[in-house]
Amino acid sequence: MHAIGKDTVRQLCAGQVVVDLATSVKELLENSLDAAATNVDIKLKDSGLTSIIVADNGQGIDEANFATVCRKHWTSKISSFEDLEGVATFGFRGEALSSLCAVANVTITTATRESAPMGVELEFDNSGELLAQKPTARERGTTIKLTGLFAKWPVRQQDLRKNVRREYLRLVTLIEQYAVISDGVRLSLTNQTRGGNTVSLRTMPQSDRFSRLLTIFGTQMRPHIVNFEHCPTAEDEDISINGHISKPIPEAGRSASDRQFFFVNGRPCDFPKAKKLVNEMYRDHCPTRFPLYSIEVIINPRSIDVNLTPDKRTILIRHESLLLSSLRKALALVFEPSESVFNVSRVQTQLLPTTTPSDSATHQPATTGVVDGEPRDGLRTVTAETSVPGVIRCYVEDNQTDGSANQVETGQKRQAAGTLEPNAAPLPTRPKIGNHERYQIAAADSTRPVAENVVMAPVTRIPQPKVSTGLAEGSRTTTLSNKPKQPQQHAPQHQTKRLSTMVVGGCRNRMQNDVYDWTRVSQRLRVKQSRHAEQLEKSQQLQETEDVNITAEVEQGGIHNANNPEEANTALSRLIHKKDFANMEIIGQFNHGFIIVKLGQDLYIIDQHASDEKYNYEQLQERAIIQSQPLIHPTILELSIVDESIAIEYEHILLSNGFHIKIDQDGLPGRRISLLSQPFIDQTLFNQQDLLELIGKLSVSPDSIPRCDRARRMFASRACRKSIMIGHPLSFTQMRSVVGNLSSLDHPWNCPHGRPTMRHLHRLPV
Repeated sequence: MHAIGKDTVRQLCAGQVVVDLATSVKELLENSLDAAATNVDIKLKDSGLTSIIVADNGQGIDEANFATVCRKHWTSKISSFEDLEGVATFGFRGEALSSLCAVANVTITTATRESAPMGVELEFDNSGELLAQKPTARERGTTIKLTGLFAKWPVRQQDLRKNVRREYLRLVTLIEQYAVISDGVRLSLTNQTRGGNTVSLRTMPQSDRFSRLLTIFGTQMRPHIVNFEHCPTAEDEDISINGHISKPIPEAGRSASDRQFFFVNGRPCDFPKAKKLVNEMYRDHCPTRFPLYSIEVIINPRSIDVNLTPDKRTILIRHESLLLSSLRKALALVFEPSESVFNVSRVQTQLLPTTTPSDSATHQPATTGVVDGEPRDGLRTVTAETSVPGVIRCYVEDNQTDGSANQVETGQKRQAAGTLEPNAAPLPTRPKIGNHERYQIAAADSTRPVAENVVMAPVTRIPQPKVSTGLAEGSRTTTLSNKPKQPQQHAPQHQTKRLSTMVVGGCRNRMQNDVYDWTRVSQRLRVKQSRHAEQLEKSQQLQETEDVNITAEVEQGGIHNANNPEEANTALSRLIHKKDFANMEIIGQFNHGFIIVKLGQDLYIIDQHASDEKYNYEQLQERAIIQSQPLIHPTILELSIVDESIAIEYEHILLSNGFHIKIDQDGLPGRRISLLSQPFIDQTLFNQQDLLELIGKLSVSPDSIPRCDRARRMFASRACRKSIMIGHPLSFTQMRSVVGNLSSLDHPWNCPHGRPTMRHLHRLPV
């Protein structure tokens, strides 16, 4: 063993502190904010590839610190480890400038209050030692210039040049967080390219936090952002929470979670547990969207530890559970009004569309219902003004007609909803009449207006498979049944157990009588079970003689053991390559809906409709020409800084999706883009919400050519209608074409609606 050289140690450590463009600028910005600057200008040339300049009006650097300012672990923030408990500055380890010297050429121009307007320009080498200094004009403050970023780190420099657009957008997102939390600071970010200077971000020192948020989120979010706070108490260790969050409605949310800022004592940080909590609570009320939020937590500095990672964004909190509990309480108060409105709307939607009862239908009073053929209190109809403590929903397939008022036409499926009074006593269980069994409908006691889970299982002496209901323990069970009108003549009573159910809801009652001969069914099941056991034993004996290596490969893929369709699909994609579809042997068609193929010793079943649908869908995605409708007057878009930068950067992708925009480089940030035309498909005109969704997808996957969700759904619907349907017989040539087309698809494993295209059937014996 031997000691690592000092230069090697310095470069190894520097590579962990400064890892990309964003962290390079972040370290300089934090130095400026620690110096009490109220004006910080960040200027990049060619997105940082040529130079990075950060200028501020802070305290400046004293002459006594010129030689040591860039040395490793020299700092004025702390003098002992104990000082770390009360540190209030962004930096404290003395690593930033030293690490920047190792990855770039650093020049510092600084002046203090005493020396201004005369300053000093300092030049440092890659080890952080002062090379030269000369006087220059400078007002109070500091200017740090970086050139040749990662010049001596070829892999990182190549990665930066290759992904410079993405890296710049990450930088803008990072600077936005400091812009939000820095009160009384004017912060600007500009990028100089061949086309001129582009202002990516600019905040004013006199603006409040809400105004700065609107600068970042976009002024169109003004009516959709709400403020919330949690005042400190002795029970939660004096934790204070304040912030802003978007309302839990679709037009206020976002398709990605890229506008979520979390701060602890003014420090931007990553707190996955809090992020998960906020997103889950938000998506309980708006399942398809993510919230925009800025949340700050004020806590005793001695209760947190920020000295975990080089970028100091990962923190430990002593009273983490109390913090999450306080955050949950604060958000519950914000979402509570939306929860009430949302549930009332859902009840109305479910109950209002009811068909008019026939003349023979029996109308029940609003305060009574019929149970076991007798009037019972505790059942009532529901109107739009009624508060609904728990809704019982069940789907009934009516398959008998005898002219009775309690029966409907064969083959129809209808939905009925009835409610139980919140204080109604449990209905007594009546004894079994004859050989008839009852359905048990379990309704969970809940304060929520709508009960989402309903159990409807027949109680019989034959063991029934268990069904996961999702119902909480302690739910009360109410038995609803109906007496038979008359015994069935075509089946002996001693061999028959009739299952009856009574559905009460709206203004109509229905009864369904299904007769099952359980004796004959059980005999058939026993015969089939015996045959299946024999076949299984023979199959296992043959399987033991197969090639062990090939069997292990398939089993490791998880195909046989994947009960979950998604797991099976993932396992299949690991073993089957797209080129294998061209080599599959067509065995034949099964049930006019599936194609049986063979690859090696494995049999697979291919869904002919899902496969053809996915092929047509990708063809439409690739070849469809989206037409645009020009606007009479161009519309100025009010976008966030990042969204605007993405739209400018990927103008050609927006144009391919039918959105024609015009860019005014000299306009105000956030208002530099005008919409000239909007796309339409099949007389459906897309709007600005679709454009924002498209921009959000580009921010997540800039290398792809995305479509907005409405366009994808329309393409999927069109592909479904033109595809081969289940029940359509296919010739050998057609089957070969369906299977062969899968080899040319980008993702042949699922149709656009999520239906799997292929499953593994069986491994043939050798």
